Amino acid sequence: MQDQLFEIGNLKTRCKAPFNNLYFSTFGKAGPCWLQVNVTSDWSHTTSIKDIWNGPEFNKIREDLLNDKFCGKCQICKTNLDDNVWPLAQAYDKFGVQGYPEWPSLFELELSNQCNLECTMCSGYLSSGIRKNREKLPPLPMMYDQSFVDQLVEFVPHLEEIRFNGGEPFAQKIVLDICDMVAEINPNLKINIATNGTVYNKRVAKILHQNNVHLNVSIDSLIKERYESIRINANFDQLMANFEIFHKYSMDGNKEMAVMVNPMRNNWDEMVDFLQFANDRNINLWYNTIKYPENLAIWNLDSDKLVEICDTLSVKLDQYTRSVKHRKFDKDNTSTTKHLIEQQIKTWLLDSYTR
Repeated sequence: MQDQLFEIGNLKTRCKAPFNNLYFSTFGKAGPCWLQVNVTSDWSHTTSIKDIWNGPEFNKIREDLLNDKFCGKCQICKTNLDDNVWPLAQAYDKFGVQGYPEWPSLFELELSNQCNLECTMCSGYLSSGIRKNREKLPPLPMMYDQSFVDQLVEFVPHLEEIRFNGGEPFAQKIVLDICDMVAEINPNLKINIATNGTVYNKRVAKILHQNNVHLNVSIDSLIKERYESIRINANFDQLMANFEIFHKYSMDGNKEMAVMVNPMRNNWDEMVDFLQFANDRNINLWYNTIKYPENLAIWNLDSDKLVEICDTLSVKLDQYTRSVKHRKFDKDNTSTTKHLIEQQIKTWLLDSYTR
């Protein structure tokens, strides 16, 4: 991974996020990314999307980064950059900057915690079922309405991509309504949807047909019993049936598709298996970082266990790479898996010696 400098006007920055991205959280809060989502004004009927994008808080973050100042939670990305661990900032490298900056190029929308699953590593912030059944809390208020959708209209022609995360987007009416609006205004706009893969119906089929949808499907185990013990309420067989529909849609339409995996204590041994799964289907592979809950995380394990994980996965990766002929996806996905083992997990191992 290379730490890059990007020119913005006559200055340079190591992070483009506040210059090209606008992120909205379930709580109506906004920011240049999910790490910095509490530093700007909240969206409301009196504070518009444009007010936030052009507001003093956003401009302060831009000014700081142009002076190579990583303030607040931006420090997390600086630490990762310094440690050669992929930072969140890298997610925004490929998107352009329009003006200084006149329009965002990317929207990341996490509009609701509505979700049909209650995954073991998730929380009520991202799952309505967990909030109700596990946390015994009242439903989160829905912060966005039709006026939010209406405000998006003037931004859509300028976007390179719009992303939907959080909860299960295909189970959220506002997400489907936004997709319908995009289909009318800018049908070629790339829509990236992170889905648990368990929701497929006529409305979803319509969205796929009329839009340029690219799918990231979360799967945390290829073993039925293990998968269903992690993804509570999910049925593995239904997931895989939907996955085949999504895969065919993606391959037939020459659209990007990825499988996303959460490496945890109860599934780490499958990480190289996912490499083969992705390569066999010519799709991308991404690993998320699970920090919490701590009882499922890998980063806080003792050194002996982290050594075992590194050694086991390294051997499996070596065996796999010796057995396949490398194509594009093989090379990219193998690099991703190698980074997980040799950078991320080994960094946690080194940290474990000082705990």
